[in-house]
Amino acid sequence: MTMEEEVETRRFSSGASTPLQSQSFQNLRTSTLLPRSISSARISALMMTPEALAKNGIIPPPSTQSSLRLDEKFSAGYFALSKTHQSPEAGAVVDDELVNKIAEILERQDFLMHLARAWHAFGAPVHRMETNLMEVARYLRIDACFFTVPGLTLISFGDTATHSSETHIVRATDGYDMSRLEQANQVSKQVRKGRATVHESLRKIEALMAAPAHQFPWYVRILVCFLQSFCVSATLFHGSWREALLAGALGLLVGISELLGATHPTLGYLLTVIPPAIVSLVATLVSDYVCFAAVPLAATINLLPGLSLALAMLELSSSNIICGAVRLIAATMASFVIGWSISIGRSLGVAARGWDQQSQTTSVFSTCSGLSLWWWILLVPISSIGFNIWFKVHWKRWPATIAAAGIGLAIQTSCDRVAVLRPISAGIAAFAVGGFSAICGRVLKSSSSADIVFVGIIQLVPGSTGVRSFVSLLSEELSASSLTMSMLSTSISIAVGLLLSNGAMYSELRRFKLGSF
Repeated sequence: MTMEEEVETRRFSSGASTPLQSQSFQNLRTSTLLPRSISSARISALMMTPEALAKNGIIPPPSTQSSLRLDEKFSAGYFALSKTHQSPEAGAVVDDELVNKIAEILERQDFLMHLARAWHAFGAPVHRMETNLMEVARYLRIDACFFTVPGLTLISFGDTATHSSETHIVRATDGYDMSRLEQANQVSKQVRKGRATVHESLRKIEALMAAPAHQFPWYVRILVCFLQSFCVSATLFHGSWREALLAGALGLLVGISELLGATHPTLGYLLTVIPPAIVSLVATLVSDYVCFAAVPLAATINLLPGLSLALAMLELSSSNIICGAVRLIAATMASFVIGWSISIGRSLGVAARGWDQQSQTTSVFSTCSGLSLWWWILLVPISSIGFNIWFKVHWKRWPATIAAAGIGLAIQTSCDRVAVLRPISAGIAAFAVGGFSAICGRVLKSSSSADIVFVGIIQLVPGSTGVRSFVSLLSEELSASSLTMSMLSTSISIAVGLLLSNGAMYSELRRFKLGSF
């Protein structure tokens, strides 16, 4: 039994409530002011007689109550009763104004909890959530502190008057729904601007969370996997038409595996193990006709932890040590598992063809002769559309995300041609993507630019670098130190580029902080 329920039990067992109090309680429960999530225990605990309150140590004894007045700031859990509200039948009674103020405070707290859950579910940048929640709490005049890690937020509501606090655990599965994230950010923005009440905004957040996520038909998602693998193989991995077609066909297999894993959790645990091994096995068996390097990573592009690695470095760079470390370890393990699966598939293919294992592990990822860069003008927008569908970006923002992806890849490719700029090419591209997203947010009057940044940086492919390094390590082509530097250098470069773009565009981003990086 919680403390609130125990207090309520004591009140009713002592018979301290009066008919007028019971009527006030019934009016409060039937009022449309309170959301369903506010329990009766939280309200009834605040509706006891002064004698019961003093007995439980909530307010001073009756001899000192005459000097108490209702605090104008009125923090949760601390209130006083004026002697002007007296009942002939019993002592002082909580008036309707006091009850409404209590309800308002509880509703503001519930709004903060629902908002944190929505941001988790829709893919808000975790390293900004604590600051954004603190801003909303400060505007609502709620004493609260927040601690956020991927998938979890701890919220502590404090009361300086009574030196007490109430902690809530907000748990939500991290996902990506950029369209609903924009709507949630707009609701928060309306509250902070004073254009909407907390009651209305809470109802909107609840409806947004209850609404079913927009999902394309299964055959569309499988087709998207084919197009993504096809285009990425021909652009990012410099494959020819043959490698692109093979990667697209194997991408269909990965897409079917993703659909099955979404409906069958047991199969979902093996998603990063079985599909990469099958893809690598097939690519090895036909390696006489295709370039192996352009097939496995392109076919498994949706499984690569590229975005997670970039976000981990971003969180570590912004002093979110715990959050960044958790995400970094998860992304590193995912890279290792995918690299291990590709290595196993390669070994099985070599054994099936009767090749010498030692002689076939020296050029696993040799450079392929790709298509002309002019084809990128067609293929990059197609792959960006696939990522837009993946992140559930609203179709009206597709032009901005496609432009961001094109700008990032064009700058990175140009910098790679200059030896001095090659180590920081991804950082320069990320800086350009971050600046472009800030400008788009200003022009489109949007409160979120996360979708533009996500689609823009995911094609810089730090995840494929990590998987490629793990495969090379397992093939004894690369040392552990080289592996670490190879996998993290691109992610650090992207993180620094995004942070620099935030600093350079601060005057614009501070008005749209909810979606900035």
